Amino acid sequence: MGARWRWSAVLVVALVAACGTAQSTPADNSLPLKTIPTRQGPAGSVLTQRGDNTRLGWYANETTLTTAAVAGPFGRRRSLPVDGKIYAQPLYFSDHGRDIVVAATEHGTVYAFDAASGATVWQTSVIEPGARPFQAATDHVADNRLCDSITPEVSITSTPVIDWAARTLYVLALDVESGQLKYRLNALNLSTGKRLRTSSVVAATVDGTGLDAVGSKVSFSAKDEQQRMGLALVDGTVYAGFGSWCGLAPYHGWLFGFRVNDDRAPTLDQSVTYNTSPDDYAAGLWESQAGVTADEHGDVLLVTGNGSFNLDRGGHNAGDTVLRLRREGGTLRPVDTFTPYDQECRARHDQDLGSGSPLVVPGHDELLLSSKTGSVYVLDRDRLGGYTPLTDACKHHDRTDVDKVKQELTINTVAGGMWGTWAYWRGPTGEYVYGSGAGSRLTQWRLGPDGRLQPTPKAQAPEAFAFPGAIPVVSSNGSTSDTGIVWTVDGKDGATLRAFDAADIGHELWNSDRDKARDGLDDTGGFNHFVAATVAGGQVFVGDQGHLEIYGTF
Repeated sequence: MGARWRWSAVLVVALVAACGTAQSTPADNSLPLKTIPTRQGPAGSVLTQRGDNTRLGWYANETTLTTAAVAGPFGRRRSLPVDGKIYAQPLYFSDHGRDIVVAATEHGTVYAFDAASGATVWQTSVIEPGARPFQAATDHVADNRLCDSITPEVSITSTPVIDWAARTLYVLALDVESGQLKYRLNALNLSTGKRLRTSSVVAATVDGTGLDAVGSKVSFSAKDEQQRMGLALVDGTVYAGFGSWCGLAPYHGWLFGFRVNDDRAPTLDQSVTYNTSPDDYAAGLWESQAGVTADEHGDVLLVTGNGSFNLDRGGHNAGDTVLRLRREGGTLRPVDTFTPYDQECRARHDQDLGSGSPLVVPGHDELLLSSKTGSVYVLDRDRLGGYTPLTDACKHHDRTDVDKVKQELTINTVAGGMWGTWAYWRGPTGEYVYGSGAGSRLTQWRLGPDGRLQPTPKAQAPEAFAFPGAIPVVSSNGSTSDTGIVWTVDGKDGATLRAFDAADIGHELWNSDRDKARDGLDDTGGFNHFVAATVAGGQVFVGDQGHLEIYGTF
């Protein structure tokens, strides 16, 4: 995965030559007739990262937090202490007449709070008896190395997911058991927090000749894989994606699926395994901590990081590639792909495509994404574009006429490159998307009637954001005027929650530093990267270094 800050990029990969003429794409990319919901639960609930499996980031049922209300008497209403850093996005639902917010910590604890009173409804540790969380200062990973991408401890990083029909919360956690790192998927009762089944240990072996292969087999190792992507529930299967610890080799992109819709099973059955680089290494799955994306056909949509690529030659290595994956027995089959013409150049220079995540744009059958180069890609979801190689691609890295895609905007369109994802809003005057690069300003683009971005931005936020840039979400009462608000957390000078008018983000409505003593986020010891706010029930929920912060009107 390879991130800009503090992460070493160890990329001695077998790179393919960027030459040839034929466009490559899988032969069978037709969409299945079957359709499934991409979101579950009642309107206003938040049961998965960014609201639904398309990771739209639009909370469209917010009737209380209008632009006038947020510009008026608004601020922090409660600061609820927890036992560790919160990287996972808070989840929200109503249960037996109470509004509940769920927060998970890097100490391995899951909390359910009453959103109105702040009272603890339940609290559950998912660390196994006798085990402990991973300690960044002392626990070694990869080839006996240390990784400080998250400190001081690591357990629950990814956003859990709720199965509303089964009233079950699924949580993936890391712990250290008798000196060994282990990832486990846990199933908790939504109302009580009690374990419903025996947790499932993540383990797998696939055929391959990769860097860490033994006897033409590649096995999953928790010491080589850090899990950051939010979980996804897709047609009775919970998916979890893995990338590297600080870019340290050997690692792969692994995606696992767990069958969860069999109430008779005493354990959670790991039923799906997919590896993005079985014959080399790298091509990690991290997407700056966004959730695993899936569409209404049940296909999984992923973007990989740096790594070798040979899908065009019948191989299995998928570095810097958008993948549409379809369930096929115990694995996933790529049925459509997109790989930029400059993939080799990206892999050489740590410019992975997978630093961003795909946004499934409603109504246009398309995917929108950016990456570390700041190029913007609009892909036809029914035909992603395959791979169109170009000789000496590194000398022509600013071309936008090579890839067979719906629209491509040149490098640094997202200034500073994207480590995050987009947000979407359909307002009274049109459709907009919002995105930001590292060290640059949050930017608002208008979508045309055909779904293409109008290249000239509609507006920009007044100030630049620190790394990784803004990771925006939008709340509104549908498309009603004066209700659209873009929420971000900025780590520029500590940490600041900001609210912008979604119709024109040049207008900042409020920020938590205006009255820092009352509203300021806990940024002790540095701030959590990739934090996304949750907006529900007239309140805004943000996890920080040691608290769940709750904001609302007074």
